[in-house]
Amino acid sequence: MRVLARLTVGRPKTVVAVVVLLLLLAGAGGASVQQRLSGGGFWNADAESARAARILAEKYTTGTPNVLVLVEVPAEVGTVDTPTVATTGLQLTAELAALPGVRSVSSYWSTGSPEFLRNADRGKALVAVDIPGDEIVVATVVSRLVDSYRDRDYGALHLRLGGAAVTYHDVTEQLSHDLKVGEAVSIPILLVLLVLVFGSLVAAGLPLVLGLVSIIGTFGILRVLTEFTQVSSYALNLTTVLGLGLGIDYSLFVVSRFREERGAGRDVPSAVRATVATAGRTVLFSAATIVIAMLAMLVFPMPFLRSLAMACLSVTLLAALATVTLLPALLMLFGHRIDALDLRRGLRRLRGRPEPAPTPPEQGFWYRTARRVTMRPWLFGGAALLVVILLGLPFTGLRLGLTDDRALPPTVESRQVGDVLRAEFPATAAARFDVVVDGPISTAELSDLTQRLQNLPHVRQVRGLPGPDGAHLTVIPDLDPYSQEAAVLLDDIRRTASPAPLLVGGATAENADTESGLAGRLPLVVALIVVAMLVLLFAFTGSVVIPLKAVLLNTVSLSATFGAMVYIFQDGHLKWLVGDFTETGYLAAPVPVLVFCLAFGLSMDYEVFLLSRIAEEYRMRGVTADAVAYGLERTGRIVTAAAALMAIVCIGLAFSQVAFTKLMGVGLTLAVLMDATVVRGVLVPAFMRLLGAANWWAPGFLRRVHRHIAVRED
Repeated sequence: MRVLARLTVGRPKTVVAVVVLLLLLAGAGGASVQQRLSGGGFWNADAESARAARILAEKYTTGTPNVLVLVEVPAEVGTVDTPTVATTGLQLTAELAALPGVRSVSSYWSTGSPEFLRNADRGKALVAVDIPGDEIVVATVVSRLVDSYRDRDYGALHLRLGGAAVTYHDVTEQLSHDLKVGEAVSIPILLVLLVLVFGSLVAAGLPLVLGLVSIIGTFGILRVLTEFTQVSSYALNLTTVLGLGLGIDYSLFVVSRFREERGAGRDVPSAVRATVATAGRTVLFSAATIVIAMLAMLVFPMPFLRSLAMACLSVTLLAALATVTLLPALLMLFGHRIDALDLRRGLRRLRGRPEPAPTPPEQGFWYRTARRVTMRPWLFGGAALLVVILLGLPFTGLRLGLTDDRALPPTVESRQVGDVLRAEFPATAAARFDVVVDGPISTAELSDLTQRLQNLPHVRQVRGLPGPDGAHLTVIPDLDPYSQEAAVLLDDIRRTASPAPLLVGGATAENADTESGLAGRLPLVVALIVVAMLVLLFAFTGSVVIPLKAVLLNTVSLSATFGAMVYIFQDGHLKWLVGDFTETGYLAAPVPVLVFCLAFGLSMDYEVFLLSRIAEEYRMRGVTADAVAYGLERTGRIVTAAAALMAIVCIGLAFSQVAFTKLMGVGLTLAVLMDATVVRGVLVPAFMRLLGAANWWAPGFLRRVHRHIAVRED
């Protein structure tokens, strides 16, 4: 840190020039990143359903249809069985099958007119299209299909497009639109609040500079990553939110410390060096809490979570590095002009009001709040804990599942097609189970297996196809693929007796495998995060009690956040507060995991900042209650302001028309606000007052270890 301080003080213009050059390179490289992103990535590539899909592609050159064409026949033309309509339907089937990138096409007219490919009044029928390849390849083919066939008339027929691949295409388009809307709503509010919090236009511009550097730099890194792995389209939204949020947090911490050092009489170079050595050190370790949470998230096998973790890692590291290099260089260049263009001072002069005198810490809001709480810790702490527990009760009913077209608003065509399929079609190709017999099977055994599957509840049709060293059976149910009944049918299929192992694919199997993949890795992820946070906080405090208390309170706080998410998004209550969406009876599987990891990291980010000051005050005063009161007074306003600004940024996600992005935005907003108010303002002072001197306890051998790894802001 001393080396960085000397660099930024001695060569500030050089530091700024290097950052600008790197930013231009990253901007040029990241300009095309949006065209390389994926709308999916929710499945585990090592799961049974994924292995079934690979065998189907390799041995049977087929797969689960990922595009569905809904063909609508006007009443005056006839029905789907009218000869002219059938001729046109066959022509459409052949035309789609001949398109580049399409592997196979089946339709109502090409498969013997099965009833599950038409609705009851015979006014609509389906064409099922299978497009192979990774999601970039599929997205390219789907874009051509959308341009050529979406909402078009084909002869006397009208075509609408749906299915999983088209839904991903529409989600990506919607997210791009939502990102612009969210920025248009949140950024003007953010700019006003930045001026109010930072006190001048110059200081208010610093977090925007940090955010810009981390966001553009991350776009460049993501573009490189797309050459080697799948990167989710949601990474752009999350990068923007986190980049702005961390830019605000870190610049607020550093600028506040810089002003303290200047107020203590230091000149600009000395103040910058002291700021880098103190607040800069805290920022790096605060960023480490988020980095740890995101590194743990790489354990999950889903590309969606892994790519978002990589985006968060990149933006956090870049924001932290910019905070200890670029920001001190800017402070050195601006110096005392950091408070120039103070709009609040101008307003006071217009009103003829004097400059406010410095307020002693003992008269501050957070000092008085801490004193009030520490005088009655059982009352305030118990009441706050009771409220948090009550808010968390709905969390016990959490259900996870994969998202489908219902994540989109009803105005989007793929959502409309999905609604028609659920309402009018007894069974669809999109709900089918692809059963792969992975081993030798005779014709008689295949016939017996087909009959056993046909006899299962809700199965409308089973078709068997012998293959090399095995067979492929298509099971068509009359169920929503994401329903509980479909999950039961999946278990029945997997338990069906067979002469060779059965591998089951399809939407229901993918959903179940995603849930089990998350559940199987979640304990390891939680353990990694908790252990790493305990070590980090021990390095800051030298105590084993405070880190345990911090992890416990953050867990309780997050349970309240998840309880609210279940109550609103799973159960459908209070929808008017967050905007309209379609509740499906479950939460989109990866989102709660992402919110947990990110919110846990952010809450520990604030925890490090708070505890660094409390520990500093305790070393000076030796009384826990005094240390908490003075530490909270020095950090309370900053943490609250940072949390409020972070919440404004996260609310931008809540404006999204994509349900699970809205869920992510609301969840992160609630987590940040809950942590910065109830936890920091009430639970932390109450618990530390009750524990007293025991807060700082550690066994002798750990105290000796701490002398070598201690991290202090003073």
